[in-house]
Amino acid sequence: MKTKLFYLFIAVFLFSFSGKSQTYPVITLIGSGNGGWTDTAETPLLTSDGITYTLVDKVLTAGELKFREGKCWTTTCAPTVGNVYGWGPTDAAFTANGGWPSGTNAAPVDGGKNIQSQAGRWTITFNRVQGTWSFVAGTPIPVIKLVGPAVTAAGGAVLTTTDGTIFTAKKVPVVPGNCQISIDGVVYGPSVAPKFPAGTADSPTDFIPITTTGIDYDVTFDYSLATYSFVVATFPKIAIVGGGTTGGWPANTPGEIDPVAMTTTDGITYTISHVPFTTNGIKFRQDNSWNNNWGGTFPSGSGGGDIPAVVGNYNGTFNRTTGAYTFTLNTVAVVGDGVGGWPPGTQPVGYLDPNVMTTVDGINYTLNGLVVTAGAAKFRENNSWGINTGGDLFPAGPKTGNNIPTTAGTYNLKYNILTGAYDFGTALAVAKFNAGSFKAYPNPTRDSWNITSNEDITSVNVYDILGKSVYAKTASSKEVTVNASELSKGVYFAKVSTAKGTSTVKLVKE
Repeated sequence: MKTKLFYLFIAVFLFSFSGKSQTYPVITLIGSGNGGWTDTAETPLLTSDGITYTLVDKVLTAGELKFREGKCWTTTCAPTVGNVYGWGPTDAAFTANGGWPSGTNAAPVDGGKNIQSQAGRWTITFNRVQGTWSFVAGTPIPVIKLVGPAVTAAGGAVLTTTDGTIFTAKKVPVVPGNCQISIDGVVYGPSVAPKFPAGTADSPTDFIPITTTGIDYDVTFDYSLATYSFVVATFPKIAIVGGGTTGGWPANTPGEIDPVAMTTTDGITYTISHVPFTTNGIKFRQDNSWNNNWGGTFPSGSGGGDIPAVVGNYNGTFNRTTGAYTFTLNTVAVVGDGVGGWPPGTQPVGYLDPNVMTTVDGINYTLNGLVVTAGAAKFRENNSWGINTGGDLFPAGPKTGNNIPTTAGTYNLKYNILTGAYDFGTALAVAKFNAGSFKAYPNPTRDSWNITSNEDITSVNVYDILGKSVYAKTASSKEVTVNASELSKGVYFAKVSTAKGTSTVKLVKE
């Protein structure tokens, strides 16, 4: 018996000694495709030899990735002094395929390119010695939606996931009615109570009842347990505070509400329109509290400290995740058949209104030398009909929703974006230089127009019906030839200038 115990002791000792844990370098996956670039977001890979590292069925999103060693980017924190441990594709490999789904970078450099990841569940292999990696499709992630008559989104509200288990959808709008959880096209509802606001989706013939009106919900579904929950959607409030805003600096009294609040649809990107600033400090802060606040420089930036605002009327955008923000002045243009033409019904990508006015404070806008014909005009902001104003009087008046009836002439225009008041002023040089002072021939033409005037023409600018400049010519004679051979068929407007004034003529290209 003693002999057996002795040999058992020796065996345990040898096993313990031989089984002593081996320490290998830590290799992690980091990047926006894996939840972010912070240390807390990266995921360690598993290894048994310190060379080959793996992750099985790892859920990734479309974004960017890198492999790195020791949770470190720099030589000062690297496990082996002198090395920088960030693996990503070389320039050539990045150009070829973005480093996806496989690649090589035997000499890790933090400044290299990032791997361009794709959404899905992947089995990942990384070789630390060779600097090679591969992403092989793993178990497919199910497509999970909230569907049914109660869901207003076309095709249903899609739930997304970062781990393949918990699926969520933020701020889902619903109406009274029934809905179900759809998993790869197969629908489920709760067979037993409770059914709302939480339950278990275990029956293909039962439904989740919705009875509320005008409430959006954050929906969560646990794929492993088939359980779901509806929670009234709320996003953190972001407001602009400070001496440069109408609300001023908060007094920190109980129940105080920051008045200059921004709007959001996802709790990340917040916007505000037509916010007036004076020259003073401002900051962003969350939920009427100083626990979370952001500052920086003006008109854009991120970080801390007061933002030194400049007097004006601005549009603002703020990202609650990064703290980055931008303030921009609104653009204002005057449009209509009395000032060159109305914007097209379907505007091409990148379309910009003609007759854009200038401003230094985002409140008072001006445009000098505007050529006007008999017709109608309106003011609109940011190349869109979202905000537009007009009037009933000419040359000046308060804003209304109607078109302004214009009178031919050349004017210096003023407009106040806050009040909508406008003033075209007095026509300039109309009596001395008008449409009867010159002519264009042949009109229509296939090749060129000849424009003649009683006075020396100093310049001719031709615009298409969208207000885009298509031809410009300087001159110093009473007749100018405009080459139309490269222009498309259609209607154009020529702005003809002399020392005594400016006027326009309609041109037609056959």
